[in-house]
Amino acid sequence: MVLDIRACFTMLQSLTSSSVPVPALGSWRQAANTCGFSIEPVFREAGISTPDVTVPLKVPPLNLFRAFSKCVEVAKGHHFPFALGEAFVFEHFAEFDTFVASCSTLREMLELASWARELLAPWMAIHLDEFGAEAHLRVEMTVRDVDTRELCHVREVTLAAINQLIRRATKGSKWLLSVRVASTAPSHQQQFTQHFGVPVFFGEAADALVMDRRWLDMPLNTFVPEMHSQARQMIERRLTREVGERRLVDEVRWALERRPELLRDGLEATAAALSLHPRTLQRRLQAEGVKYVDVQSQAKCQRAQTMLKRRAISMESISIELGFSDRRAFTFAFKRWTGLSPSAYRDQLGQGIR
Repeated sequence: MVLDIRACFTMLQSLTSSSVPVPALGSWRQAANTCGFSIEPVFREAGISTPDVTVPLKVPPLNLFRAFSKCVEVAKGHHFPFALGEAFVFEHFAEFDTFVASCSTLREMLELASWARELLAPWMAIHLDEFGAEAHLRVEMTVRDVDTRELCHVREVTLAAINQLIRRATKGSKWLLSVRVASTAPSHQQQFTQHFGVPVFFGEAADALVMDRRWLDMPLNTFVPEMHSQARQMIERRLTREVGERRLVDEVRWALERRPELLRDGLEATAAALSLHPRTLQRRLQAEGVKYVDVQSQAKCQRAQTMLKRRAISMESISIELGFSDRRAFTFAFKRWTGLSPSAYRDQLGQGIR
């Protein structure tokens, strides 16, 4: 299987960073061994030197994707993206592992996704969508001037890595119901089923891992507040050191997505979720030039649009989910946000979205 190196080059030209992190060099080695080749010659050919394994490796994006392309091409017997995702660990990010080990639920653990995006892959986002009895972990990659279909192998790594991280967190439980893939069925589609062990559907609206929604709030570990707080503080210090001052509005947006019940409540509930006083939250958002009510309305609109894609979800259910008193109030708000009624928006989506 060969990656389109021209597409990768276009993608890399779109990345603003002069270098990107390789958060799991040991995982690359393990995946290469699984696929029957040595990673060192591949890295040398791509111009990547690995002199010090004790510090995180950062390399020019083009070099990294040349290496990745070569790995996919020379792999034998296994699909390299799946092998890399299965072997993935947070090398040099011990605080991430500590945070995961101290989380009491998967919902809590998913906060890691926003931190990983800031530190490791700013062009990748993992969204949590909840539909009735299902929860979807949706992978989205946004790179300017690049057709997202060209990133299919990169998304495969992400899907496989999320699967094994959650499988470890749930102690080997069969949490996964199905896999949704946005691209058409590839030549290696059988390897999808073999790797994930669940039904895989191609030609979907997005790439996603699907689980029973109840898994999000099932107990994982005995909650240890001290360890959890310490891991969070270490992550926040790293973010401040490597990324700079974080915008509170981004934390609010992620909290509203990860915990949809906050869409039904007011500012006080979100402030409590972020361990802030309501006045502090309001003041800091104002300093960033935004109002909480506008951030929440935007989150409600995005959530409504996501739910409207699922025709089996009634307007009444969406209204309740978003905290509206009735369908009429939801319709009024949605039309104010988008210029369309919910019914018109759903009709506009067409029959292609399930």
